[in-house]
Amino acid sequence: MAHMEKHLLSKALTKEDYTYLNNLAQLYKFSFQQMRFLIETAVDLSLWQMGPLSDYIDENVKPNLSGKPKVKAIIEDLNTKVLAIKNEPTKYDDFKAPINKARKSVTLELSNNDKLLGSCPCPSSGEKNRCCNLLTLDAVKQCAYGCSYCSIQSFYNNDKVIFTKDLAKRLDSLELPEGSWHIGTGQASDSLMWANKYGLLDALVTFANKHKDVVIELKTKSGRTDYLEEITFAPNIVATWSLNGPTIVEKEEHGTSSVDKRIEAAAKASEKGIAIGFHFHPMVYYENWEQEYKAIVDRIVELFEPSQLIMLSMGTLTFSKESLKQLRLSGQKSRILQMPLVEAAGKYSYPLELKEKLFKTLYNYFPLKWRQDENLFFYLCMELPQLWSPVFGYEYESNAQFETAMKNSYLNSLKRNFGL
Repeated sequence: MAHMEKHLLSKALTKEDYTYLNNLAQLYKFSFQQMRFLIETAVDLSLWQMGPLSDYIDENVKPNLSGKPKVKAIIEDLNTKVLAIKNEPTKYDDFKAPINKARKSVTLELSNNDKLLGSCPCPSSGEKNRCCNLLTLDAVKQCAYGCSYCSIQSFYNNDKVIFTKDLAKRLDSLELPEGSWHIGTGQASDSLMWANKYGLLDALVTFANKHKDVVIELKTKSGRTDYLEEITFAPNIVATWSLNGPTIVEKEEHGTSSVDKRIEAAAKASEKGIAIGFHFHPMVYYENWEQEYKAIVDRIVELFEPSQLIMLSMGTLTFSKESLKQLRLSGQKSRILQMPLVEAAGKYSYPLELKEKLFKTLYNYFPLKWRQDENLFFYLCMELPQLWSPVFGYEYESNAQFETAMKNSYLNSLKRNFGL
């Protein structure tokens, strides 16, 4: 079986690909690295609904060669074909999204979660990414949505959603690290899809009122607004919505609200005097991305004034080795990995020039009035420092400088416009 069983991903192969690769390996005696590449490629093609692998391997390439040079030619030919697919904008017109991949049947439990506070997933050391030093509050663990790229699924690989028992008491006795000013609740679950389940929002509002100098961010892909009639948000609570093109929402963000419903929910929250924000994260390079992202920007500009928002961020797909492995082992059909993965600050993402194109294009869709408004803080989330100047025309020399600029902008905007 020439290394087949030594590769964890071999478990994710279709029966057809497994048999084909096993037979092929007997003929060509692939090295361990070559077999890993073949298995990974076969799994990817299957998840993209573009398999089987046999359609892409040409055993007649360089017919004058034999032995190791022949094997090398076969591998290089396959790599060239796959890279050609990855380097093009991802096509979704022939992709059938999985049905019912959202995690609708979840078990809700109350538990004494050992740890409430954490930190954002930027690299913890050095200045590899421009990081805002966000603290995270894991009041709920696990999400009922089924986004294909979601890292939460690799952290909590089951259908059990854990709510913190006695959250209000836990928060009342919580000691914040010195210098804390910005806490997000959307790292371990969606912040607003649960509304006020088990008194979740009540507890967060009480906590926010106790810590007036701390900005609490609720990040969501939900279109729910029923909680707005029940809860009076503290002025230092900010509700933010992750936005993406309709194609990506339909094909990759399973179970989430449409982008229109997310924006409508944001408008209703804004009518209640709540500070809002938007995250274009993760931006994806796919066919018609320019048109779809521009339509979203146009809708935001139509419905809101810059003074109703405090922030707008951009970021793109970024994967750790572990998350790549989990995505491939999951068996979930997706084209989210149909991209040229390059190393970026210890993780894998789009090439730098493609990121710059995505972010710069989106940023320039906003009118100059928006880009220059003192109330609205634009930033790149978890991205390399060298992207800032090409996109925005300015950059921060350090994470500390970036964090200070964000803090000052957020707090000044909340004081000017939201009664902080």
